[in-house]
Parts: sequence; structure tokens; C-alpha cells
Amino acid sequence: MNVFRISGKLISSNIESLKSSLDSAIEEPNSKIILNCRNVNIIDSAAVGLLIGRARAAKKNGGYFCFCEPQPAIYRLFAMVDVGKWMDIFNTEEEALKAIENQDKPNAEA
Repeated sequence: MNVFRISGKLISSNIESLKSSLDSAIEEPNSKIILNCRNVNIIDSAAVGLLIGRARAAKKNGGYFCFCEPQPAIYRLFAMVDVGKWMDIFNTEEEALKAIENQDKPNAEA
């Protein structure tokens, strides 16, 4: 499992290192990725597009990608562009971790 705790501005001019880190994590089959946005105060459309693309790539590779703790303005932006269609958004990192743990548990009825 990979937890990325990012901060500051998430904009096109500074997302290359995050892109590289996410791509490395996504290459692992069945990777679990949490992106903690607690300290992100600005995000632009290029960054949103990058994150949606990486979420889709993770899913295609059998993985899981989610966000947690977005600031209210970031959450409103995610709602406007319907980011929830591609990935889950959690209020806390603990909720995201629990969701991943529950995915990894075998079905009790199986």
C-alpha cells in the first residue's frame, strides 16, 4: 500500500515528480494508493486530469486509487468534475485505510 501525503499547489508546473511516483506505484499489480490531500490548497485542471488518468490506470492493473482529506475548495472542485465517478473520496486517511482493509478481506460467505 502506498500513501502519498502531498502539500501545497498541485498544478501543471509541478506535478511531474508526483506523476513519476504514482506511475511507479501503479506498475505493481493490485497496488493500493491513497492520496492524502489535507495540505493541498490549489489544484488545477491538468492535475485533476492526471489524477483521474492514474486512477483509471491503477484500476486497469487490478489496483485501487483513492483520495482523502481534501480541503473544502478541493472537494467542491472534485464534486463539480465528478471525480467520484473514477475514485473514492474519504474524509479521513483512516477511513481510506479501512476501506482498503475491507477490500482485502475474504468474503465471509465464500
